Amino acid sequence: MKQLLIDLFTKRRTKTDVATKDTILIEEIAPTETPILESAAVTTPVLGNIVYSPEKPQTHYFQRDGDARKIAYSISGDRNAEKTLLCLPGLLETKNSFTLVHDYFLSIEHCEVISVDFSGRGQSDSIDNQDEYKMSLYLNDLTHFINENILAAKGSEKKITVLGTSMGGVLAMYLTQHHGKVIDGIILNDIALTVNWTALYSLYKSMKNQTGFKGIRELASDLRADEQVISDVQQPSHFDLPYKADVWGMNFHQALDGYRGKIALIYGDQSRICTKQRILEAKAHIPRLETYAVAGAGHPAPLNEAVCHFIQNQMGLRQ
Repeated sequence: MKQLLIDLFTKRRTKTDVATKDTILIEEIAPTETPILESAAVTTPVLGNIVYSPEKPQTHYFQRDGDARKIAYSISGDRNAEKTLLCLPGLLETKNSFTLVHDYFLSIEHCEVISVDFSGRGQSDSIDNQDEYKMSLYLNDLTHFINENILAAKGSEKKITVLGTSMGGVLAMYLTQHHGKVIDGIILNDIALTVNWTALYSLYKSMKNQTGFKGIRELASDLRADEQVISDVQQPSHFDLPYKADVWGMNFHQALDGYRGKIALIYGDQSRICTKQRILEAKAHIPRLETYAVAGAGHPAPLNEAVCHFIQNQMGLRQ
């Protein structure tokens, strides 16, 4: 059984394969959009003679030179802020998963919030039919986005905190290898340094059942995703970043080698992905790791007001 699972998650796909296994995060099978915070009035703080006037979320598009494909992102808060909270959604989530985060941080000084749609999701363009959706594609897009769209404004003075939900958390770890000096902190939502094969297999079966009950087109429409996304994320080739495999699962420890910034972990205390064993292991490997448990939550943890307050504290921001 153990060898079957290892084979399932590590073998390469062929073009005719349509439903083997997303090696990392099949977790958001039917993601629920984070509810918009009830229209709490956004105050306009006065700092001496300076009036802080935060900008509400607006959708913009990032396009690399020579590339027709556009990446959609929402941005809110103080555009001139030194600190940026960059929010990366889960496998089949969109930037709208961070609606409450945008809302919460409107009353926080000296911070802008950016959430992105990965290619083929939400309002971002789909990839060319000859290409595949895979982790290296998202990581490459994010690297260019940070360089050309965030750092271009303030350069090395910018301090970025990356909040990543599940697959977005894995990408946050790998981003430290490219932008370790400007990433002030990473906050992982229900993803530790190891993901068990058994948990992945369970999630894989769940997605196969979901796809079986709904046609690909209907499911893609519900998730606001390209139909090819639904097929590609189930392939072993989707996770094409380096990692170490053992009898327990996939290990991402090496992605954080050399990173000295802040690290925090938010998790659901009922999660099958971020289990107590994996949390203890992560704390042993990273003694500075700060954790926050969401009672009664599964995978991923909801980004509620209490969680937002934890994120605010991790960023050293005052309300």
